[in-house]
Amino acid sequence: MELSVILEYQELDKRLMKLENELMASEAAKTYALHMHTVKTAQEQVFKQNTVAGEYVKQMEALIAEYEALDKELNELESAIKEVADVDGADFLIRNMQKLVNQLKNLSIEIGKMSAKIVELNQSHTASMAAGKEAAKKLNQSKGKYEEEKAKITPAAKEIKTELAEVEKKCSPKFLEVYNRLRKQKKVPVVVPLMDGRSCGGCFMELAGDAISRLSSETFIECPDCGRILYKK
Repeated sequence: MELSVILEYQELDKRLMKLENELMASEAAKTYALHMHTVKTAQEQVFKQNTVAGEYVKQMEALIAEYEALDKELNELESAIKEVADVDGADFLIRNMQKLVNQLKNLSIEIGKMSAKIVELNQSHTASMAAGKEAAKKLNQSKGKYEEEKAKITPAAKEIKTELAEVEKKCSPKFLEVYNRLRKQKKVPVVVPLMDGRSCGGCFMELAGDAISRLSSETFIECPDCGRILYKK
């Protein structure tokens, strides 16, 4: 693979990136991205609230079940005390009944607290749903303007992509794999020269002697530090 092909590929891609950056810097794109973020945040909030609601329901069901069991036990003691003939036996049952009454009171407080939490969560959920619907409405409105801006660069971008496709046929799979990976990581420029015969033109780190020697026999190498594609001038 010739060096001129590598440089031509990057030059075309730079032109494409310039168009993409101009689009993303437009007010239409910024507004669209903002509304997308708001919608996503609302969706995440609603999902989280639904999860918490499920946990609250389980806790409430457990509290109610415990309350009903204690209440049943209390009713049984109330019935049993009528059958007790001696004072000591009655006193024992009364103490147990008082203990159950205190437990029921505490459970009532816990159930009340949980009920308040559920009411508060329902209110938050309603607010999040409303915010999400409003954000989705704004997102839909802003999408049209974003598409209009995108349409302005589409012809030029399409032309560059066609040229890139032709040059790509001359590129090695290894080069394309490394280039595309670095591009996604926004390490641009991706292809940089060896500076002063020893340093990476991207991160400026000095290379070891064996790496520099490889450039004498290879069209390009990957910088050991930043991973950029290095070539020798």
